[in-house]
Amino acid sequence: MRIYYFVEAWRSIRRHRGLATTAILGLTAALTLAGVFVLLTHNARLTLRLVGDRREVVVYLKDEIAREQRDAMQHRLEQLYGQVAYVDKDQAWQEFSEQIGDPDLLQAVDGNPLPASFRIKLKAELLSFNAMSAVAKQLQQFPEVEDVRFGGDWVRRLDDVIRGIQTGTLVVGILVALAIVLVLHNTIRLSVLARRHQVEIMSRLGATDRFIATPFVIEALIEAAIAAAVALLAVFALQQAFVARFVPIAFLPPTWILAFFGAVVGLAWLSAMLALNRVLRAVGP
Repeated sequence: MRIYYFVEAWRSIRRHRGLATTAILGLTAALTLAGVFVLLTHNARLTLRLVGDRREVVVYLKDEIAREQRDAMQHRLEQLYGQVAYVDKDQAWQEFSEQIGDPDLLQAVDGNPLPASFRIKLKAELLSFNAMSAVAKQLQQFPEVEDVRFGGDWVRRLDDVIRGIQTGTLVVGILVALAIVLVLHNTIRLSVLARRHQVEIMSRLGATDRFIATPFVIEALIEAAIAAAVALLAVFALQQAFVARFVPIAFLPPTWILAFFGAVVGLAWLSAMLALNRVLRAVGP
C-alpha cells in the first residue's frame, strides 16, 4: 500500500510536468536566496568565534602596585571575567618594538614608558559591546588600574554586522516560508482539480480522505526535496566561486544542511495539509 502512494505521487508529477517544474523552479529560487543568507549567518558565527578569541580587555596597571596586590587582583579578575595574562613592562616594550620595527625611532624614546598590564580574554557571555563596556567601567573602579582599553568601536561595528545578517536571515526565512506555502498550496490545488473526477470516484467508492490525500502530500514533499537539493547545489556553486575569486568562506556543515532540509520538508507537509483540507472538501461528493 505504501508503494502505491509513491507510485501515484510520481505518476502525478510526470503527468503534470509543467506544473511540477514551475513549482520546483519557484521553490528553488526562494530556497537559494534563503540558503545564501543561511550561509552568511553560518560564516558570521564562525567569524565571531574566531575574532571572539581576539576580543580582549587590556587593563593598564599603576607602576607602584605591589606583586601581592597584582597576584590577588589577577586571581579576582579570573573569577569574574575570564582568562587573565600578565604582561610586564619589558614584554610590553618588546612587543611594541616588534610592531614599530624602526630602531632609530625607538632610540629616541627615553627609557620604557609602557606600563604593565593584564590582558583579559573574556568569557563567551561577555563578548558583546554592552557587556564589554560594563566590564571596562567595572575595571576602572579598581585602585590598581591606570586605564582600560577594549576597542569599543570595532566591537560595536562587528556586533552590528552580525546582528544585521541574523535579522536579514530571519526576514528572508519568513518570506521564503510564506513562498513555500503559497507555491505548494497552489500546486496541490491545481493538481487535485486536474484529477477531480478520479478523486470524486475514489470518494464515492468509500476511500478515506487520508488515502486520497497521501499521494498529493508525497508529491509536495518530493517537489520540495528536489528544490531544496538544487538550491543547496546552487549555494555550494556560489560558495566555491566566491572562494576562488575573493576570500575563503565555509560551506554549511552537515547539521545545518539537515536542518535546512528538515525545515523545507516540514513546511511542504504543512502547506500540503492546509491545501488538501480545503480542496478535498470542494471536489468531494
